[in-house]
Order: sequence, then C-alpha cells, then structure tokens
Amino acid sequence: MNPCFSIVIPNWNGEAFIVRGISSLLLSARAYKKPFEFIIVDDASTDASCKIIETTFPDVHLLRNEENRGFGASVNAGVKASQAPLVILANNDIVAKEDFVQYLLEPFDKDPDQRIFGVSAKTVNWTDGSPNHLNMTAHFDKGLIILDYEDSPEASPTLFLQGGACALRRDLFLELGSFSPLYHPGYWEDYDLSYRAAKSGYRMIYEPRALAWHLGKGSLLKILGKEGINTLTARNQFIFTWLNLSDPGLLFSHFLRLPFQILREMISGRQLRLTRGFFKSAPKFFHVLGERRKRKLPFRVSDRSLLKFPR
Repeated sequence: MNPCFSIVIPNWNGEAFIVRGISSLLLSARAYKKPFEFIIVDDASTDASCKIIETTFPDVHLLRNEENRGFGASVNAGVKASQAPLVILANNDIVAKEDFVQYLLEPFDKDPDQRIFGVSAKTVNWTDGSPNHLNMTAHFDKGLIILDYEDSPEASPTLFLQGGACALRRDLFLELGSFSPLYHPGYWEDYDLSYRAAKSGYRMIYEPRALAWHLGKGSLLKILGKEGINTLTARNQFIFTWLNLSDPGLLFSHFLRLPFQILREMISGRQLRLTRGFFKSAPKFFHVLGERRKRKLPFRVSDRSLLKFPR
C-alpha cells in the first residue's frame, strides 16, 4: 500500500535522544491509522546513532550521507526519496505528543484547492516547558527583516514553517526549489522556502495542538557556541533579505540604512551580531544574486502584504 505521508528526520550524532524521538513519532503516526513511511537521513554521524537506529527500528529507512552536508541538504535528500504526497519534517531531538501527526495533517484534508503549503507545530523545551518555537511572522523596520513570535492559542495563519516540526506538500517543496544550500550549515532555509511559498500565493498554518518537546541543545550550538550561532543567523538573515525582497522601495531602504545600522552597533559597544553577520554574508553576495536570478517564480503576493510595518 502506498504511504499517505512520510516522516523525514535528519540526524547527526543524535544517540542521546534519537530513541525517544523516533519512538514518539512512530506512536503518533500509528495512532493516525494511515499508511506511512519513516525515513532518517544520517549526516555522517560519528557516534552510535546509526547502529541504534538499525537495531531498534529495523523498519525505518536509513539513508547515509558519505560526508557531512548539513541540515538543509539532508532534509532535501529525505524529501526527494519519500513516496507520499505529504511529508512531516522533524528534528532528531523532539518528542511528539500522540496526536501530533493528526493535528499536523488534518488541515490538508480540509483544503480541496490545495492552497496550503504547510502546517507548523508548536515546540516547547523539555526541561521547563518554555516556548521553543511558536507562530512566526516578520516585520520590516529600519531596513531589516525582523522575526516576530506569538504564542497563538489556536490554529492561525503563519508566515514561516518550523523546519524541525512541520508538515508540507512534497510536490511544492520540490517545485519551489527545496532548501537552499546558501544557508549551510543551517538556520533560515525553512523561512526562505516558506516565504517563497507565501509570495507564490500559498498559505501556511500554525497549529499549537501539534505539540512536541525539544530535548537537545542543538548540534550547531555545540559546535559554534552562542556567539557563532548569533553570527550565523545574522549572516543568513542578510542572505534571506537579498534573495527574497523584490519591492524596490524596501530594497533601497535596506541598503541605504545598512551602513548606519552597522555603525550604530559598533559605536554602542554591544555584541556585534549584525556586523559580524554582514561580513560573513558579503562574500556570498554574488552567489546570492545568481540564485536570485534563477528564481523565476510567478510571485502573486507582494512583500508589503506579507511583512508588518511599525507605525
């Protein structure tokens, strides 16, 4: 029987939490009572996680990258290998409630016109239940795109899917270009794909009843440290802006205000997040322009319709 949905998990050195994560998702998938497939893409792990997966979960389809390729490339490989029309993306360090799959997939059944691209889950921290990922939108202020988070109590429109806990349409994921390698090793590639979908006229939903607990500290955080993560996210924030903004006025505002933003940060003596991020992103600028030219999608929705603007 062909699967109705696929679960795709990228894994890198997840032996500390992979059993809890897979077990919870398998339980949730079986409770939904529709055929499914489970794919894990291992990103050249050096720990025992692959052996644990093969021994504990023999029915899981394990793909292996020969070298470490990062989050986006691993997800792309898993989605490409999947056979179902709907794909659930999950990090290797989340523990899902039993009705997690149900609440992620139900909106697609109520979408006969297939205008929903994806449904994003709510994740909270395992230790104290504090928010890890909520409903996400963005506003444009002083030339920058700034992310906003809202703890919406019920299903609501959202601008960005959480790449580590969401469901989406496989065909649109591939049609829109999958996760861009420009964001390697991670962060903002899921926002980039979501924004492309929104500009193409598709909808996304935040469903807080699709709840999962976040276990790990994050693989990249262990490697890069807090300052490194801040620099990486700032770099990718610039890449996102250069790739996606098509409104001439907003682009002009971005480039006009950027030197003043960096100068203000340097004078203030605060953490130089934007400054470091800009100098990391600058060498990629012409690569970004090349990718931007390739994106000849029929955008139906303007930047000004998607972004908020402070009064």
